[in-house]
Amino acid sequence: MQNSASRRPGGKPFPVGFTLIELLVVIAIIAILAAILFPVFARAREAARKTACLSNMRQIGTAFQIYTQDYDETLPNSTDGTPGASVHGAWNYYKTFPANISPGSYDVTQGGLYPYVKNSQIYICPSDGEGRRSGNSYAANSCVFQGSAAGFETGKPLAAFESPASFMLLGEEASPNEFLTNVSNASTDDGYMLYVLNIFSPRHSDGSNLNFVDGHSKWFRPEKILSDKLQTGGIGGNKCP
Repeated sequence: MQNSASRRPGGKPFPVGFTLIELLVVIAIIAILAAILFPVFARAREAARKTACLSNMRQIGTAFQIYTQDYDETLPNSTDGTPGASVHGAWNYYKTFPANISPGSYDVTQGGLYPYVKNSQIYICPSDGEGRRSGNSYAANSCVFQGSAAGFETGKPLAAFESPASFMLLGEEASPNEFLTNVSNASTDDGYMLYVLNIFSPRHSDGSNLNFVDGHSKWFRPEKILSDKLQTGGIGGNKCP
């Protein structure tokens, strides 16, 4: 026999709602699922950004190769530091140093490689917030240029590289500054990665993307880059070959 207190006058039942305990249980389940799934989604997003970054580096690396074919098998030039600011004739161009703390400091359209890519967006890694503001995320390895103290480095001929497949061309530099001390969020300050002083960004799952003289791109942990001496083509020592 049904309880008459559970019915309205006329025999219709009252609507049944959730109790407070049931609501708390549902909220707790949702919170647990969110705690489990959010890191998974974050890793998936970062994996996609890492892949896009690798694609960018591969395209820029291809531009380097085409440039060398047009200029007697010699790599393009580079600029660095304060003396290199607002200097034309390099693969990239920046107006002020450090370029990574100045919005729009990089103007890649004035760099020597831009005619070969014609897309300024491929110079920016999707995981690099500072690079999105400055206009560039990638740095050329100082060891692929002839050394200079004047802020303008000339590219080496391809014949100088015995192992192009193990010689880094481009990397993701992290240059902390007065506004940003977390290396995971820092970017390159001049598009020139000075061996041995500059450090690699761990922005991609504690690793960094590299492009090599032969054109291929790959992800590495910074300690692996250093232990395998990829900035010097696998050759030891504290100086570029």
